[in-house]
Amino acid sequence: MKRSVCTGVAFALVSTALLAQVREPNSGPEPARRMLDTYCVGCHNSKVRTAGIAFDAVNLDSVHDNADVWEKALRKLRGRQMPPPTSRQPDQREIDAFASWIEAALDEGRLKAASPSVDAGVGAAFRQPTAGHVPIQRLTRTEFGTTVNELLGIELDAEKLLPAEIEVQGFDNIAAALSISPAFLDQYVAATRLAARLAVGESTKVSSAHYTVPEGDTPDHIDGLPLGTRGGVKFRHNFPADGEYRFTIPDLGIDLYTRAVETRHTVIILVDGREVFRRSVGGTEDLRLVDHGGAPARAEIMKRFANIPVKVNAGAYDVAVTFIERARVESDEFVGFLPGDAFSRGDREPRLVGGVDVTGPFNSTGVSETPSRRRVFICKPEPNRERECARRITANLARRAFRRPVTDQDIDALMPYFDRGHAGPAKPATGGPVSPKPQGVVGPVSPKPQGVGGRFDEGIEQVIAAILVSPDFLFRAIHTPDGGRLPAKGSSGSAVASREGGQAAPPYGLNDLELASRLSFFLWSQGPDEALLKVAAAGKLHTPEALQAEALRMLKDARASSLVRNFALRWLDLNKLGEVVPDPNVFPTFSDRLRQDLATEVESFVASVLLEDRNVGDLLTANYTFLNERLARHYGITSVFGPQFRRVTLEDERRWGLLGKGAVQLRTSYGDRTSPVLRGAWILGKLMGTPPTPPPPDVDTDLSQPKGEPPKTLRARMERHRTKPGCNQCHGVIDPIGLAMENFDAIGRWRDQDLEAKAPIDAKTILPNGTAVDGPVQLREAIFGGRDLFVRALTEKLMMYAVGRELEYFDMPQVRAVVRKAAKQNYTLSSIVSGIVVSDAFRMQGR
Repeated sequence: MKRSVCTGVAFALVSTALLAQVREPNSGPEPARRMLDTYCVGCHNSKVRTAGIAFDAVNLDSVHDNADVWEKALRKLRGRQMPPPTSRQPDQREIDAFASWIEAALDEGRLKAASPSVDAGVGAAFRQPTAGHVPIQRLTRTEFGTTVNELLGIELDAEKLLPAEIEVQGFDNIAAALSISPAFLDQYVAATRLAARLAVGESTKVSSAHYTVPEGDTPDHIDGLPLGTRGGVKFRHNFPADGEYRFTIPDLGIDLYTRAVETRHTVIILVDGREVFRRSVGGTEDLRLVDHGGAPARAEIMKRFANIPVKVNAGAYDVAVTFIERARVESDEFVGFLPGDAFSRGDREPRLVGGVDVTGPFNSTGVSETPSRRRVFICKPEPNRERECARRITANLARRAFRRPVTDQDIDALMPYFDRGHAGPAKPATGGPVSPKPQGVVGPVSPKPQGVGGRFDEGIEQVIAAILVSPDFLFRAIHTPDGGRLPAKGSSGSAVASREGGQAAPPYGLNDLELASRLSFFLWSQGPDEALLKVAAAGKLHTPEALQAEALRMLKDARASSLVRNFALRWLDLNKLGEVVPDPNVFPTFSDRLRQDLATEVESFVASVLLEDRNVGDLLTANYTFLNERLARHYGITSVFGPQFRRVTLEDERRWGLLGKGAVQLRTSYGDRTSPVLRGAWILGKLMGTPPTPPPPDVDTDLSQPKGEPPKTLRARMERHRTKPGCNQCHGVIDPIGLAMENFDAIGRWRDQDLEAKAPIDAKTILPNGTAVDGPVQLREAIFGGRDLFVRALTEKLMMYAVGRELEYFDMPQVRAVVRKAAKQNYTLSSIVSGIVVSDAFRMQGR
């Protein structure tokens, strides 16, 4: 009784706050009806029913009865996509008042539906779900790689081993799209075998790897390589066993007519920061050899850099192949050009043209104690007690891999794999029976075709592979409780009724271990750590206070950086800059290194806002960025020197926030020109959360210059395109936003002239709400100034990413509730995450 009274008081307080919004001037059923009749009913009426909607028949006293329709309408209104540009437009204040009243009514309706203790009949009246359903969820290749690397202490590149996922709104972790096929299963099993070998180590197999040099390699110092060096390449290589490895540099750019050998240069190789090779190339003797001996002499010189023997212990290390920088005064090169100029230096110095090959191990002496072996082998086998140690190792790995406490039955199912590997390679098949596969394994895990046999390590390797192909590792499932589970303590979940009528089964709360997995994959893209698993196993995670405490702890961990790569950059569609290939004839200064610089800048910038727990609105307004000299010069900034990235305060307000980042300009352009349509749609969909309607399949998108006509600016071509019937309904909303960004060219440089049309850039435009803007600064203020539109968009996508499903109309009141609470804490990432993890969408499962 006491709990019911408290619930009722809480509901009354919240309802009072919501009703206060409803009673604001110019809001309520009557003003809302006037707005609908004035601007909407002409198309959306019972006779025409455009898009199947009739606003003249809806009851504004029961907005919650059509919550799905109103949520769609709100999204269109927020993005000014309705009424269409050719129709009479309401004032922005009218839209804001109407939207605020509808949202308050929808949110109030959800509170009533979620509080049956206040009104027992409300659940049937509102018939509104409170939680969505997430089907069984396979680990994505990103989650697989991150989890395996953390579990085993290795560096497995899952993106090279497993196929890409089907993406939904940019995210690859949406459960409904994570299918599995026989082809995927084959690749997956191969990846698990490789992971097991890397963890245990392999001393008998010789393998080779080739590392290329990025396109556009320059003779300048490369960030990450030792000071005093120039050019070269840096890469990470896994050395599977102790032994001798042979490095080969196939091409240093020395040909019959080269000037790269006119002066002496020094090539060095470093492994884990330790110099393991130093050799000279060029100078008087080498120049004479090439001049007199031709191609055979060149080949003789390159033999110095082939099969270079280096002894390395097992492990993953950074390898650098580079050149010692020489002072300019040591040669007679041209001095009238800037250092680094291609004519003065480019063909007068050797460089890594063909990359680097690494082969080995040779003469292996076994596998020394590596970080991965220390993580796997928590005990040392004693004579006649090897199986006892193997069970301990198996239990430890399985507990962390399965994300739950393991039973004797779990271990018993895995031990046959140890026995098989420990016994050594199987004899040639004679048609006899094959030992059965232990229960719960989704793919075949046969012993290695070659091996020493009778080895403890071989058995553990087989156990690791078996664990990684188990459904308990590969899948995350929310188990339906027998007889129905009560809502999680502190949850507002209640009975769910279908929209067609009648009561449906109620949603149920995730158990503690399921919550632990959902929380860890949300914030870290991997399974729970020991601290989180311990809290969950003790049954202490399901309370809102415990969930928030663990979430805040995890956000402070370095592993939370996965939110930048796997959420933010995917949400913003900035994780695939390589998909845009600028035309080298139009943009000759663009290179792969510049593309990487743009990617580094935007990732560093987003990380600084999110991981430093700033106001997420700083993503649009922050007056700083991260630059090195190459990128700074690209932006026209002359005060930054050196290849290292550093935080730089921006004096030019046009470069503030995401709208000023070259990565955004590149991703929203074509290879040979800018695209106001792509840029406008990106701002609408990503930053405003109001994506435009996709174009019809037969739409004409040709904006090329007509033959015989003088070149026109892109703006002029867009205006001609909008005159076509049916185009302006969408482009009248999209184009004005994108045209305000037209001063940025396709690779992110600021420009005042259209060089092709030989005309000035005109970034003046009228937004759909009637506001006149000129350029990105005014555009940012006009759309986002004083509004929480961007925070809502981010929160909605973050909740979608957290729960692994697309959000539904009944989730939107929860999104708005999270945003309202976060406003009291300056819209920090931690405040938004804290709100999400205690929401019904996160803590509950719909039937």
